[in-house]
Amino acid sequence: MKFLKTISVDEFKNIINSIEKLTKDEEFISLEEAFNRVTSKDITSPINVPHFRKSRMDGYAVIAEDTFGAEEDNLIELELIEIIQAGDVPQKELHKGQCSYVATGAAIPKNSDGIVMVEFSDKKDSKISISTAITPGTHIIEIGHDVKKGDIIVKKGRLIDLSTIGILASCGIKKVSVYKKPIVSLISTGNELVSHDIKELEIGKIYDINSIVLKKAIENTGVEVIFQGIIKDQYNDLKAAINTALEKSEIVILSGGTSKGEGDLGPKVLEEYNDIEILVHGVKIKPGKPIIFAKFKKKILFILPGYPTSALSCFYVFIDNFLRKISGFPLRNKSSRIMETGERIYSTIGRHEFKAVKIQKENGIDKIFPIKTGSEAISTMFYADGYIEIDELESIIERGGKREVFFF
Repeated sequence: MKFLKTISVDEFKNIINSIEKLTKDEEFISLEEAFNRVTSKDITSPINVPHFRKSRMDGYAVIAEDTFGAEEDNLIELELIEIIQAGDVPQKELHKGQCSYVATGAAIPKNSDGIVMVEFSDKKDSKISISTAITPGTHIIEIGHDVKKGDIIVKKGRLIDLSTIGILASCGIKKVSVYKKPIVSLISTGNELVSHDIKELEIGKIYDINSIVLKKAIENTGVEVIFQGIIKDQYNDLKAAINTALEKSEIVILSGGTSKGEGDLGPKVLEEYNDIEILVHGVKIKPGKPIIFAKFKKKILFILPGYPTSALSCFYVFIDNFLRKISGFPLRNKSSRIMETGERIYSTIGRHEFKAVKIQKENGIDKIFPIKTGSEAISTMFYADGYIEIDELESIIERGGKREVFFF
């Protein structure tokens, strides 16, 4: 067992990164359901897009050769034989000296090979005077210009966003193969926790924040979350909840119950499983030191600290991208900026600290200021703009020191 034999942040990250990816099953779903899902196969187009020749703009479909020599002072007159609106099927072929009006996006006659913009024409009854010459192909969108039949339009492993749905819809694709969402079971533990259905809080009771905040953070990685409710600090209840979670999901995340306190049953329950390998129990990190990371056969289990700020900090630092790799979601890229500290910032020697900070202007310059509340306060995350990392051997960052700020 590795109970509270703390390791460094980098050691923990290396352990997580070494875990083999879980095998992902596939499912065939409708395009309407496919937003923010990850494709499990290459998708090819069954049609050309467009599948007919059409006009880029309002104008007159012509035989380009008929316009040769046309200028402002040398108008060429053509006979208008048809008006074609978007959605119409052209009924007439052009012959020498003829033209058809076509709206933007409308199909053009088979033997036309150019479009004269309406701006370079003058209409009088069925006679169209052309004031500019064009070459073959002018303002025509050819068959397959956007997508050719048989082309791979979306590759395997692509997150389906709005633009992806758009191109799939344009190709007439109704269903797509995607990876099934990995299932994560979330459990909140603690005798002090109550649901938001309770209107009046008793002394010693608090609303369960993690069931809301942590659940949304987990869902944002592209996985499906099963919230199993609030489990009291009772051995049998917690073991039953973990058993159910391991049956229903590939990954289990508990909040609360990670330290060696009398009420923290997580480690005690895990000791009862013969096949569970506890890889980590304790990381030199502030907030969030007593995090637990374990494997049960091919399943993964995290136990996070109960304080919302600690739980969320641990989630963003260690678990967020781990889940994204499993689901196929894009990794969460941290945006950062080098800034100057506006006051002295203190840290605890021996623990790598992720210090919540706010950005305030001082003499017109954006500077870093620490959030004074601790991990026990949910307001810490609320008022923070981001965080800085403080090495475990640092105790003080002097005012005016330069630091990289990572934004939430």
